[in-house]
Amino acid sequence: MKTLNPSPTPKMHLDFGAIFKSTKQFIDTYNRKQSNLTDKLNANHRATAELIVRLYAQQINKSGHAVVALADLPGFRSYNPSLASCKGCTVRTIINHKHRLVKAGFITKEIHRGADGIELRINPEVLGEVKVSTTTDDNTTQISPLASFFKGRVKNLHPLVHVQQELNNNNSTVDKLITPEKGKEVAISSATRTPQEQNKNMRESATSAPKDQTKVAGVGRTFLLSLVEQFWKYTKGRLYPKLILTEPEEKEILNHIWRTVYKKFKLDGDREQWENYQQMLFARVDMVHRWLERNPKHWVPAPHLYFHPNNTKNGFEKTWVWYLKQQTLKKEIRNQLILQSTDHEWKQYAKGQGRHRHKTRFELFRLQQKRLSRYKDADLLKSYEDRLQHNLTSL
Repeated sequence: MKTLNPSPTPKMHLDFGAIFKSTKQFIDTYNRKQSNLTDKLNANHRATAELIVRLYAQQINKSGHAVVALADLPGFRSYNPSLASCKGCTVRTIINHKHRLVKAGFITKEIHRGADGIELRINPEVLGEVKVSTTTDDNTTQISPLASFFKGRVKNLHPLVHVQQELNNNNSTVDKLITPEKGKEVAISSATRTPQEQNKNMRESATSAPKDQTKVAGVGRTFLLSLVEQFWKYTKGRLYPKLILTEPEEKEILNHIWRTVYKKFKLDGDREQWENYQQMLFARVDMVHRWLERNPKHWVPAPHLYFHPNNTKNGFEKTWVWYLKQQTLKKEIRNQLILQSTDHEWKQYAKGQGRHRHKTRFELFRLQQKRLSRYKDADLLKSYEDRLQHNLTSL
């Protein structure tokens, strides 16, 4: 008997053309009701509204949300800086435009979610009628953003903001990575670059390795890229457990991590050293996690800002100094406890007590020296030798 393929699961789908038409009608209707020119929505307000609904439609269509009433759909999740970068304006301008759209009823509600950004509820009248998509699921869209580098799909990603095509420059190595499988160059320009910046920003934002390079300092690039993915997955679970991101936003964050945390893979080291470095990064994330739990008023910036190369005020790079101070303090406490133990052994030895009472002073010295040398800490050995003279004179 011939079995029939199961029908695809119906999913919510927002039609771009219908939404833009409804947006235009909504704004035109609102403006006709306003007698004062200053109360009407101008072209800039209209552009911001169209930007919001376009990105919102992308989020809904990619999420594969079950078919529900438009009023029951989740809100549009984003960040003010991302919208400002897209619009080519300041964050304050975006905030002012949102206030005007709220007043006009285009945005019914704005929810501030701290480090998770903002959530905007769009008027159902703007979204038109409920449409259903029965297209078969594309499993390739479920792979991680970093794995998309391996598949050569980065160029096909729709960015969070509108990005013009970059200037063609055959001699430039700007924004290029090497895919680990075929060695092809893949553009990974930042998702928040604005059209105004395209002709101005010619700074290098990615590695400029030769085309035939498949390893970095003897370590496979596939392994190194997996470290970036693992780090972001761990960080997201510890610092941003409730954060919902689109695929372009994930891509932007991964690129920032590659630049700032992993220094574009320009650090020298073998596989073991990179794994040790990864564990140190996890420890730094754990430090921030404990700090957030100690006080509900503590917060960290959104990830696309937290890992941004230009964030020198409260970025993840600041945790390096914090980590060094913590490790130094741990080391000092450990050394103090070790030296106190050796001092106690000498005091017991002077009284003819303890398990080392039958040894000579030289034997006890060599035993302690061998024990301390295992820590491979020159400062610990020096402190021990400085205190040794005092312990010998007390005998």
